[in-house]
Amino acid sequence: MRGQPAQRLSVHYQLGCDYGTALITIYKEGDPVFLCASHVTAIRRPDDTCVAGVRLIEAPSTDGNNPPKDAEQKPPESAVPKKNADVLPATGSIPAPTKVEREPDPSPRRPVRDLAYGNPAKALVDETIWNMPTGDYELYRTALEQGKPAIEAAQSAGGQFAIVHRRIIDYTRKIEAVLSESKATINVRDVIDKPFEHAVLEIIGNVAVGDAEKDAAIDHLGAFQEQINRGLDREMSPLQAHRIARAIGDRANWGTAACLSEELKPAFRAVYTSVRNAIRLAVPEACELDERLANLCAAKSDLEKVTAKASLTPVCVGSTAR
Repeated sequence: MRGQPAQRLSVHYQLGCDYGTALITIYKEGDPVFLCASHVTAIRRPDDTCVAGVRLIEAPSTDGNNPPKDAEQKPPESAVPKKNADVLPATGSIPAPTKVEREPDPSPRRPVRDLAYGNPAKALVDETIWNMPTGDYELYRTALEQGKPAIEAAQSAGGQFAIVHRRIIDYTRKIEAVLSESKATINVRDVIDKPFEHAVLEIIGNVAVGDAEKDAAIDHLGAFQEQINRGLDREMSPLQAHRIARAIGDRANWGTAACLSEELKPAFRAVYTSVRNAIRLAVPEACELDERLANLCAAKSDLEKVTAKASLTPVCVGSTAR
């Protein structure tokens, strides 16, 4: 805010940038949220003037009349004249170059997630919970070990964790009610089988992957295709397709990096996208609910990775020793 120094955001809210660049998004109620121009675009619909009470503020001008704050804080350079590079020392020898040690990045960026599975940052903004604490994962885990239902265990954790779990249940009920009323049908062969077959051909034709990795990836794809096709006929309902998309998202850990092997990532992404697009074409009125729910599932995945202990990291699918 004007008149106050910028503060670094907590690790959970860093979206690949610590401070705003071309644009700053400021939430009207509470402390400001700083996003760079690319992340502003990522969470804002093109036809909206604002999203969930967020308004855009132009960054300070960088012309000569209004220099940026970074320029004001930069110390003046020492007035030491530069030596002519062509002039050698009196001895005629050339000094050895000084080795420059590069300091490690004090704030390493988190791996980029696959936003095809949902945008967790947009979920926190849309649900107006970005300025809340994440919650206590240890309490959640303890409650599950005591046999409590997942939603009750999430309430024990509190914070964003509890609200995200509750909203997922709410939006699941809403979208399933809408989809169950639809009389549309979706062709299983076109929407599921063909993307799987194309993914297998892509793996076989990838010369950068060894035979062992190819065999492992194809085995995983075949087993998963058989699992999601179990009980399906040639046509499926939009509600069945939605539950299949949720199953694919869960297996891909909602786009979190390193959950799938590199050979499987494009395959899961292609099938998930195919099923979601088919649902949206069959039941257009479910599009907004589908987007909200996917974003919340991605946010839940991120929260669990941030708050869980390293020993609780989910086992990745299709990972092979290299």
